[in-house]
Amino acid sequence: AFGNRDYEAAVMAFERVLIARPDAIRVKLEIARSLYNLGSIETARQYFHEVLESNPPENVKKNIELYLNSIDRSVKEHFLSGRMSLGVDWDDNANVAPASSQIEITTALGDLIPISVDRAVRDQIRSSTFNLNYLYRPSGASASWNISILNYNAAYRFSEDLDINLLDVKAGISLQGRVVSWDLYGITNHLNLDYTLYQRSYGGGTSLSLVLRPEILLRADARYRKKNYDDTFDRDAVTTTVSLGPVFAFGANRINTSVGLEYENAIDDMNSYRRLNAVASWDCRLPYGFTLFANYWYQGSNYREPNILFNKKRRDDVQYYTLGMAKTVWQSGSANTMLLVNAGYTYTRSHSNIDLYTYTKNVNSCSVSFVF
Repeated sequence: AFGNRDYEAAVMAFERVLIARPDAIRVKLEIARSLYNLGSIETARQYFHEVLESNPPENVKKNIELYLNSIDRSVKEHFLSGRMSLGVDWDDNANVAPASSQIEITTALGDLIPISVDRAVRDQIRSSTFNLNYLYRPSGASASWNISILNYNAAYRFSEDLDINLLDVKAGISLQGRVVSWDLYGITNHLNLDYTLYQRSYGGGTSLSLVLRPEILLRADARYRKKNYDDTFDRDAVTTTVSLGPVFAFGANRINTSVGLEYENAIDDMNSYRRLNAVASWDCRLPYGFTLFANYWYQGSNYREPNILFNKKRRDDVQYYTLGMAKTVWQSGSANTMLLVNAGYTYTRSHSNIDLYTYTKNVNSCSVSFVF
């Protein structure tokens, strides 16, 4: 009956055995599993603890702990999780210098003036990331409140005026169903460049997730943001983005894809653009706690009005390629807390009809992360 998922019939059969043999530990384990699948979690918890008190084999103990952890999560109302990371990057073009050391600027009369620009500068970037997530779900409710706080810092060893500090906050409500979940959230961030306010933004968004099959999840997201730049008023803008894509999970592999459009309407139309985003990522769990991952990200941008320095509408195609590996070096018995090390390489190629924005970049990175 249990194998056929007729858990009610299984419970009745196991109870009859317990009447004849009250000390049958294996039967108590099976009735606990049946009750768990029926949703009688408190009674299942009692049976699981009775089995643990009999000092069962180690593999049985671990399986029972997984059930008990799942039970504890199902009755909890408050959830706290996060990630703390320290990393070092080696960047061969930290100042994003163009591929050509000379570019041409067009004057109002149509004359071309050659201008020398900085060459690529190699640098070492030390970074820290702190991400904290809090979720509140009342017992028995399908709705939950969520808040996520992210703080990212990057300090350049040699380059000046490039140090970054980003504070990003996202909060909202989530409705969870068996196959559909819906989120409604607000977002805000605060970006400092070289310890001086560079940009602030705020807005909101909504996302929808639909389980098409156990191994296929479809995600859609739309968001609206208002950007304010501290010292460049003409770049202040309203940005709208929409994206859609499936997530595939099969065995140890996971593939995440999405295609999106982004519209930015700036005060100066020279800074307004329409952008196509396409992302594909793959990761695979390997033996001994290793994970292999690869990412590809494409951005194609078309600007609305000609750039006054170059007398042409800017068009960019930027591609990012990432390959790396992560290793779990420690994790708790419940696997809720772990220590990870990560190493990766990213190649960036930007092609533009304006030479100033044509460049390449190679970044090697490594980091250690504590996940809880």
